[in-house]
Amino acid sequence: MAAITSLNALIEALRDGAAINKVLLNSARRDAKIATVIELCRQHGVVFQLVPAEALERKAGARNQGVWAEVAPVEFCGLDEMLASVRSGLVVVLDNIEDTGNLGAIVRTAAAVEADGVLISVRGSAPVNDTVWKTSAGALGKVRLVQSRNLAQDIEKLKKNGFWVVASDQHAGMKFYDFDFKGRTAVIMGNESRGVSTLLKRNADQLLAIPHSPAVESLNVSAAAAILLFEAYRQKTKLRNS
Repeated sequence: MAAITSLNALIEALRDGAAINKVLLNSARRDAKIATVIELCRQHGVVFQLVPAEALERKAGARNQGVWAEVAPVEFCGLDEMLASVRSGLVVVLDNIEDTGNLGAIVRTAAAVEADGVLISVRGSAPVNDTVWKTSAGALGKVRLVQSRNLAQDIEKLKKNGFWVVASDQHAGMKFYDFDFKGRTAVIMGNESRGVSTLLKRNADQLLAIPHSPAVESLNVSAAAAILLFEAYRQKTKLRNS
């Protein structure tokens, strides 16, 4: 069972109607954000309890923000379900992202660019836990998550549904800003140390590089994902507004 220990993430999750079982609040705190949490709990019928600081520390640790919320397991949807309601035509494919912080940050970016969904490989990927909730700042409820048992097969299904598949690769010949993201596009981001697997690179229609100073060996995967996804969002938004 995941938990939220960030005030901002909890407020956002409550506003989005996330499935929260119960909330514990530090009874000694009296500030605007705590008041907002209480009001949102009342609005959404979420059970909350004011408890002593010591009781909260046992749940959330000594360095807590005065809250602890038990969250129901994240609901994953099927790929077919996601494909049946495509709107933006942008999908994120995560190939064995192991760090929960990176996973949460990428999910938040995906929500910010209105991605239709995020495919997460079942094997070798970070669990969707309280760290993911915190780093996503509550965005887990704003984008569809798809558990993939076979990314290669799911990528083929995306292609059959009109998606052009691109993969991040720092050695690619094409720069990311030269690619046309305006059509249906699936963006593959790879493991923190190994990058996108050889198999998935072969399955991709195009490899894209993010040019940067040689003083830096590589970009963090969540930073690289943000660069690619916001370029896709910029192009798609420009097309819609033209």
